[in-house]
Amino acid sequence: ATIAGLHPTDLQTAYNLPSLGAGGGQTVAIVDAYDDPTAEADLALYRSAFGLIPCTTDNGCFRKVDQGGGTAYPKADVGWSYEISLDLDMVSAICPNCNILLVEANDSSFFNLGRGVETAVSMGANEVSNSYGGGEAFYEAAFYEPYYNHSGVVITASTGDNGYGVE
Repeated sequence: ATIAGLHPTDLQTAYNLPSLGAGGGQTVAIVDAYDDPTAEADLALYRSAFGLIPCTTDNGCFRKVDQGGGTAYPKADVGWSYEISLDLDMVSAICPNCNILLVEANDSSFFNLGRGVETAVSMGANEVSNSYGGGEAFYEAAFYEPYYNHSGVVITASTGDNGYGVE
């Protein structure tokens, strides 16, 4: 059956990405809050549906850790699980040869999410995707800056889910 919507090749073409021949040796980390207990199975389904090479724990392509780098995962959350699956799918779509590191923070506080970013970088992520955002007072920037400033590592953040403008 034909799958509706954008396919990985559509995204690769739209952004002129060398996705099919590049990405080997790169590790993209996704930092989100709470646990998605079916993350790896959902990732396998997406990659299979679009004919992408498997990315599993067994082949070393996929790793899932808690915010400290271990396996004491936080409580599951359905809403964040959707976000995690979306993030895993999109990393797979634009960089099917990249390794993926999923870091699950204990909750959605900037403190714990920031610790997740630090863990991702310490575990070798070359790029870190943060699929969250929020307001920030000017005096908070100095407090959060150490979490998100890592020389040589690309760190991105979402712009929000509610139309135009940034969060």
